[in-house]
Amino acid sequence: MSNGYYLISKITNLPYHKYNGNALRLINQSARTVDEVLLGAKNSKNIKRKITTFRDSNGNIIERVFNYSDKPFRNRIYSKYYSIIGEDEFITSTHIKEYILPRAMKIPYLQSVSAKYKRTLLWTPIRFFTNHLSQNINTGDKILTKVIQKNLLKPQNEIHTFIEFPHIISGKISDAAKKILEFRVNTFNGNSVNPKRIYTQGTKLPQNDLFLGIRALSIDDSKEALTQKFLIERGLKNKRIIINSDYKPQDDSEELSKALFDPNEGSVNFLRTHKYKTKSEVCTTARHEVEHGWQYYLHARNTKGGTTEWESKIYNLFRDLPKSLKKEAQSYTDSISSYVTVAEDRKKYRQNFIEIKANEAGKRAKELYDNERAEIQKEFPHIPPELL
Repeated sequence: MSNGYYLISKITNLPYHKYNGNALRLINQSARTVDEVLLGAKNSKNIKRKITTFRDSNGNIIERVFNYSDKPFRNRIYSKYYSIIGEDEFITSTHIKEYILPRAMKIPYLQSVSAKYKRTLLWTPIRFFTNHLSQNINTGDKILTKVIQKNLLKPQNEIHTFIEFPHIISGKISDAAKKILEFRVNTFNGNSVNPKRIYTQGTKLPQNDLFLGIRALSIDDSKEALTQKFLIERGLKNKRIIINSDYKPQDDSEELSKALFDPNEGSVNFLRTHKYKTKSEVCTTARHEVEHGWQYYLHARNTKGGTTEWESKIYNLFRDLPKSLKKEAQSYTDSISSYVTVAEDRKKYRQNFIEIKANEAGKRAKELYDNERAEIQKEFPHIPPELL
């Protein structure tokens, strides 16, 4: 082996149930096969490099574990998405999240997993990126577009980068330069974009996109980002509303929903049982649930504490409503007092006043999200629109 290392052992295509290794996994998704390579340093018998790759039943990588004896643990989590644009463009999108964990934190991490805390709790995110590989099914021409999130430890100054590489035409790389769009994002402020920190090459900055700072995110990561943005816009920042992007349904009735606002906890909960296919769908849902948050917030103040712990806390913090909001608040209180759940009667559920208003808010948000996507979609046409 080059670079000062030699091969100690190599395992390929080992059935997962036969794997007895000790790779420190970050996700609990079952694998079908495992590959593992162990290297030794030529100048030090104590330094080892172990790379373990877990694959699904289709041979796709789902996790790669880098266990270097002299460095922190480093894991990459993979997910794939397939799409077709037009009649002849097939796109494979591979989303990768990279994390590190200090070696001294191995035992605390395993203990946190046993205690059922979020598996990424003790890990540090390094960068997230997506490779969108487009191939023309008629000509075989290929185009790679890469979307990168980095500087993740500075949430007020994250760097989002879109790069379209020179096209491969008839097996040869074209002479065209890269197209690049790079900007800074403040995730504490609804993923707003810093207008003073923008770089472009061969492309234009979208001028009318209120969601630009969310376009680089994966579908799953957009749940929290969109909800935070709508909470800020609806005047609910610092109103004790939390976001759970991976909520486990508590009963059969909850499983009928994509997401729900829980007035007991003051939380927007995205159900893990529902798999979103587009970011536009996430946008609709997030805005719908934020509107419920607004309705219950006004209800809590209108009724001097409502009936839940969160509603009581809201009233104690913000007290009585101004006169200008009392009529609106009373309409929500009336609807909440006669509320019919979807499990009880789907038709009556849809006729609930608070559901009608939340649906209207969600629809408006989706239309805006889709319309404003047009500019960046024009600049980077080889990214599936459902992922933008």
